[in-house]
Amino acid sequence: YLGPLKEQDVDTLILGCTHYPLLTGVIQYVMGEGVVLVSSAEATATDVFAALRNADLINQQRTLGAHRFISSSSETSFSELGIRFLGPEFGRVEHHPWPSEART
Repeated sequence: YLGPLKEQDVDTLILGCTHYPLLTGVIQYVMGEGVVLVSSAEATATDVFAALRNADLINQQRTLGAHRFISSSSETSFSELGIRFLGPEFGRVEHHPWPSEART
């Protein structure tokens, strides 16, 4: 996947998908230390926090909340990734197709 970019000797990669920040370490390893990785992950997290705070939606409780996982893709593949990143306690996945998929 990164091979063609490495062959082009790029100096900067923009991580433009939501899951790429999870792969920063391996992407950096494959591309080499000379390649700059640009990610919007931290800025996005900061903006989400600000939006939640401004809407008075920050959870002030000291207890952990519940997780609910919803995916438009395969529940099985989503669960496998969830377990890989979050551990075996990863919960059940609910499948909700996009409206255009539901009609077919």
